[in-house]
Amino acid sequence: MKRFLLGAAIAALLAPNAFGQVQADYEYPLEIWLDKKFEEAERNNEILLIHPPTFDSRQIIVTGSRIGYSNIEGLTVPSSILNVGDIETRGQQYISDLLRTLPGIAVNTSGPGGGLTQIRMRGSEANHVLVLIDGVEVANPSSGEFDFSGLRAEDVVRIETLRGEQSALYGSDAIGGVINIITRAGSIQEGWRASVEAGSRETIEGQISAILPLGGAALSINGNAFNTEGYDISGLGGEDDGSQSRSLNLGLNNVELGGLTLSAKFGTSKLDTQFDSDSDFDGRLNDTNGETTVKTETARVDARFDLAGFSHLITSHMVDTDTDTRGGFSTRSKGARHGINWAAEKEFGDSTFTALAEAEHESYSIVPNFTEADAEPDNWVYALAGDYRYNAGPISFTASARHDINDLFNDATTWRIGGGYAFEDFGGRLRASIGTSVKNPSMIELFGFFPASRFTGNRDLQPEESLGFSLGYEQKLGDLNLSIDYFRSDLKDEITTVFNPDFTSTVINLDTDSTRQGVELEARWSLSDQLSARGSATFLDSDQNDIEEIRRPDFIASATVTYQPIDDLSLTASLDHNGSQLDTDFGTFQNVTLEAFTLVGLNASYNLDDYFTLTLRGDNLLDEDYQEVFGYASPGRAVYAGLKANF
Repeated sequence: MKRFLLGAAIAALLAPNAFGQVQADYEYPLEIWLDKKFEEAERNNEILLIHPPTFDSRQIIVTGSRIGYSNIEGLTVPSSILNVGDIETRGQQYISDLLRTLPGIAVNTSGPGGGLTQIRMRGSEANHVLVLIDGVEVANPSSGEFDFSGLRAEDVVRIETLRGEQSALYGSDAIGGVINIITRAGSIQEGWRASVEAGSRETIEGQISAILPLGGAALSINGNAFNTEGYDISGLGGEDDGSQSRSLNLGLNNVELGGLTLSAKFGTSKLDTQFDSDSDFDGRLNDTNGETTVKTETARVDARFDLAGFSHLITSHMVDTDTDTRGGFSTRSKGARHGINWAAEKEFGDSTFTALAEAEHESYSIVPNFTEADAEPDNWVYALAGDYRYNAGPISFTASARHDINDLFNDATTWRIGGGYAFEDFGGRLRASIGTSVKNPSMIELFGFFPASRFTGNRDLQPEESLGFSLGYEQKLGDLNLSIDYFRSDLKDEITTVFNPDFTSTVINLDTDSTRQGVELEARWSLSDQLSARGSATFLDSDQNDIEEIRRPDFIASATVTYQPIDDLSLTASLDHNGSQLDTDFGTFQNVTLEAFTLVGLNASYNLDDYFTLTLRGDNLLDEDYQEVFGYASPGRAVYAGLKANF
C-alpha cells in the first residue's frame, strides 16, 4: 500500500507538465549572459541558477543541488572542481588518473587500462561513491559499483566532487560523496573537434566530436576508439593483456516546445579487456587468456518548465550494463536501472527551497542461473526529499531530508544540515556540516552470483548506514586559494563477505562499526600569467573494529605545475603520491603492506596555428614498480604523442 500511495503522489506531481511556462530567453550569447548573471548574483550574495551547463567557472557547481547551479561559496560541504583547463593541461586520458589530483580520493587499479578500477573517497568502500555522467547514475545495477576502467577523458569538460555524506540529496551510494562528470554532450556552441594519440604499448586513440546548431537548439555527437596491447598483469613474463574500447554519445539540447525546454542524452560503449586469473586457486595470478566484454547504454531526457512560481525539472533516465566474462568461470550478467525524478525549486528572498520525488527500478539476471531457483532479482525504490538553502551576507545555511521506501529491505531516512560564515574583511570562510547516508544492498549481494562461484546471496541484508561530519576553512590570499577540512564518519551495518571452510561464501551485515577520519588540504595558486600550480593532500585513518582497513592509503598527495613561456606553448609537470596501504594476500588470507609510490608525469602542448595543436605526454617517467592491488603488476614508463584539431 505504501508503494501505491507514494507512486500516486509522484504521478500527481508530474501531472502539471503540459501547462508549464517557457523559461526566460537569454538576451546575450551564453558566455556573456553567464558573466553578467554571475556578477549580479555575486554582488547580491545569491545562488546562481542557470541552464544549460556550458560554463567553465570554478565559482558555480552543479552537484550542490538537484536543480540549477549553486555558487560554490554558498556550499556547506567541501567540494572540488576540475575544469576543462585543468583536464587539458594534465593531458591524462583516464578519468581515474585525473581524480588522483583531488583531495580525499584514492585509486586502485587491477592491471592495465581496462582492468577493474575502483575509486574510494574519504576511506569509504568503492561502492560508496555515487557517480553521475551527464546527469545519469552509472553504477552497475548488478554490483552497485561503478568501474572507472574504460572511462576516457577526451570529451570531458568538467569534473565536480562533493565529499562526505550526500544521501539526503542523492539517495543510496553517496556515503563517501558524489562525483559528477560533464561532457560536451550538453553544449550548444557550434564546433568541431578531432584528435589522435599514439604511443607506448602500441596504444592508439582517436576521437571526433561535433556540435551542430538546430535553430536555438543543438545536436552533439561524440565518438571515441581506443586500443592498447597492454602488458602482462601477472608479472610472470607471459603474453600481454590489452584492452580496447568504443563509445558513442549523442546529445540534443535546448529544444523549446511551447512551455517546455527539453534536452536528451544517449550513450553506448563497449569495453574488451584481457586478464589473467588464478587458475590453480593458490591465491596468485597465472598467465591465462581470460577476457571480459562490458557493454553499457545510458539515456536521459530532461523537461524544464515554470509553473506556480516554481522552476521544475523532470528527468527520466536509464542505464543497462551487460558483462560477459570468458575464461576460468565463464558467466554473463545483465543489470538495468530505470527511473524518473521530479524537482521543483522556488526562491524566497535570500532562501531557496527544493522539493524532490523519485521512483527507480533495478533488475538483474545472470547466465548460468542463480543458486536460488526462485530468485526474483529486482527492486523498486521510491523517495521524497526536501532541501532548504539560505544565503545572506556572510551567512550560509543548508538543511536537507529524504525518505526512501524499499521493496526488499528496510526503508531509510537520511538528513544533512550545514552552515558557513564568511570573514569578508580578510577573505576567509568557515563551514561545517553533519549528516547521514545509506548504501543499499546490491542485486548480487541479495540474490547471489552464478552457481560455480559458490557464492550465495543474503536476502536478509539491510542498508549500510553512515553518520559523518566535516569542519573546514578556506582562505583567499591574493591569487592563492587554500582550504582545509577535518572529517569523521562512522559506518554501521557494513556489508562484508564471509568465507566458509568448505570454500563457499556469502555476505552479512557486521555488528561492529567502521570509523573513517582524516584531514584534506587543497591549494590553487596563480603565480603569474605564465605560471600556475595546484595541489592536494589527504591524511586518512580508516578502521573496522579498530583494525586497519585494506586499500586505504594513509597518505595521498598530488601536485600540478603549469608553465606557459609563450602563448602557443604549455608545459605541465605532475606528481601523484600514494602512501603505503594494506591489502589481502589470498594465498595465505593474511594482510600484506603495499609500499608507497610516486608517479611523475609531463605534458606539453604546442599550437601550430588557430586550429591544430601538437601534444607530447609522459607517464610514470621514473618507471616506478608498484602495486595498487596485491598480485597485479604495474605499467612502467610510457610516452605518447598526439595531434588535436579544433574548428
